Amino acid sequence: MIMKARYLPESPVSADYIWRSARRDDAPAIQQLMLDIEAVDQRGHAGSLEERESEFDNPSLTPMTDTLLALTPQGQVAALAWVIAPPVGVQEYIAYLRGEVHPRHRQRGLGDFILTWMEARGREVLATRPDNIPCFLRTSTADFLDDRIALYEQHGFKPVRYFYRMRRDLSQPIPEVTPPQGIRLAPWNPELDSQTMETSNLAFRDHWGAIPYNEEAWHLLVTQQPAFRPELTFLALTTGNGFANPVAGYSICRVDGEDNEIEGIREGWIQELGVRQDWRRRGIATALLCAAMRAMKASGLEYTGLGVDTENTSGAVHIYESLGFKSVQRGITFSKPLEPAR
Repeated sequence: MIMKARYLPESPVSADYIWRSARRDDAPAIQQLMLDIEAVDQRGHAGSLEERESEFDNPSLTPMTDTLLALTPQGQVAALAWVIAPPVGVQEYIAYLRGEVHPRHRQRGLGDFILTWMEARGREVLATRPDNIPCFLRTSTADFLDDRIALYEQHGFKPVRYFYRMRRDLSQPIPEVTPPQGIRLAPWNPELDSQTMETSNLAFRDHWGAIPYNEEAWHLLVTQQPAFRPELTFLALTTGNGFANPVAGYSICRVDGEDNEIEGIREGWIQELGVRQDWRRRGIATALLCAAMRAMKASGLEYTGLGVDTENTSGAVHIYESLGFKSVQRGITFSKPLEPAR
């Protein structure tokens, strides 16, 4: 049975499942899929039911056309395909491919099947983008999941970037870092929400793969996320007058309670840490990070975690290592360019 799937490759495996696009009321079943996968793969993030529900509000995705579920006759999600293609791009346009297969349904060709479907859908979406800007299909995996790596390589994807997941023990002394002259640290202020988003776009505009936020995406992916913790989030504000945007830098923090429970750890997560280019190399990022760590420790958390591009040009890896962060996992981003004649 095939429902609302714009394209399905021909394969014997397709006959073994019920295929249709994902709906919001599938969120509990999708969350169970993620929990079952995490129990086997131990990637460190399964998310929450609220997170699954909010994914259906992503403005870069139309669930009817950009998702595909493989269901067993009993209604269990055996596989999930998700194509997210932000409608904006600076130097490139990207379609992110997210595929998941339940551990009990692996080694049957499902992974190959849904990756083929995601590629086709991603190409369909990217074909609508401007011809003069490069387009890429992208996906990622932890570097210890050899089956995933082999699958991507078989489909012509190549590793293009590596990311560390880093962790810092909050029982170790946290430096007292004073922000530079002209800057004061302040708690999160929702009245500066738009200015913080603007600073984020400026801070990351020179970073590889960065996609600028609009108001809808910023709220959905950052400040309205269930795991967002405003009491652990800090802003670096200019103290002088005459600044149209007083937010020179910021640290956005979250606590993923369900993931902490699965891992048996009490960890706060730095979702974003950014400083505008005109305020860099003055110690603002270090001051923000230390303020966040102190707040996390005071709230009863035991660790601070964050993710970082290993080729980050602003020296972020060095800053984190100097403050006691250590790599606990490495992720790989795979990319596949669309042919020039689209």
